[in-house]
Amino acid sequence: MVLEIIVMVKQVPDSQEVVIDPVTMNLNRSLTRNVTNSADENALEAALRIKDKVGANVTVISMGPPQAETTMIECLARGADRAILASDRFFGGADTYPTGLTIAATISKIGKFDIIFAGEESSDSSTGHVGPGVAEFLNIDQITYASSVDYEDGYVTADRELEGGTETVRVPTPVLVTVLLNSNSPRMQTLRRKIDAVKKGMEVWDHDKIGLQPEWVGVRGSPTIVRKMRPIKERERAAKKIDVAGLGDLARELYEKKILKLEEE
Repeated sequence: MVLEIIVMVKQVPDSQEVVIDPVTMNLNRSLTRNVTNSADENALEAALRIKDKVGANVTVISMGPPQAETTMIECLARGADRAILASDRFFGGADTYPTGLTIAATISKIGKFDIIFAGEESSDSSTGHVGPGVAEFLNIDQITYASSVDYEDGYVTADRELEGGTETVRVPTPVLVTVLLNSNSPRMQTLRRKIDAVKKGMEVWDHDKIGLQPEWVGVRGSPTIVRKMRPIKERERAAKKIDVAGLGDLARELYEKKILKLEEE
């Protein structure tokens, strides 16, 4: 029986071009250059290495607006076999809770799966909630912060990077694995695969197809609401040159401003 692998990916705004809508307080993705979330590229590569080793069907899924097609095509060109985009105006403005619900419902609609891969977090929010949330919605085991992943005879073995060291775990499928950023070197797209990916295209599923009520998803299903945002003012900093003769005056000035203290104090 062929292994079924699902990879969660997300298209995110370039970190240098983030624009916040002042009315909705949501990211305005139409005014930024969008790219594939970097950690998700590592997650896809982990899946493709297992495919290379034992054979597998790799399906990439995402939730986002229609322009996320470029990310889906990119994943197909790297070696994925199928791409599904959950896209619907009802999904807009979702926080991590309805996002996890929508992705989990999409996976349930797909049917059989053995391993789900996700990046450790996305660069636009950096919560790390969605992968673990999907595992909870699906009621399956999860391995987080994996730096290496292998599969053999129905078990996933992974090294988890923790604050105090590395933990090696072995978990039976089905299981969800979140993969660390830069944990591997993602393969490049090939021209032949890019042409095939464009021809194949992606599937677009709305809330009816997935089987979700509008009040469960998007802004309406989000317990987190951003009420206000304001820019942080940068402190003005002044620099001045100090020669050796002026070091004493500088030390005295810093002492008086309570920036420096004498040793006996």
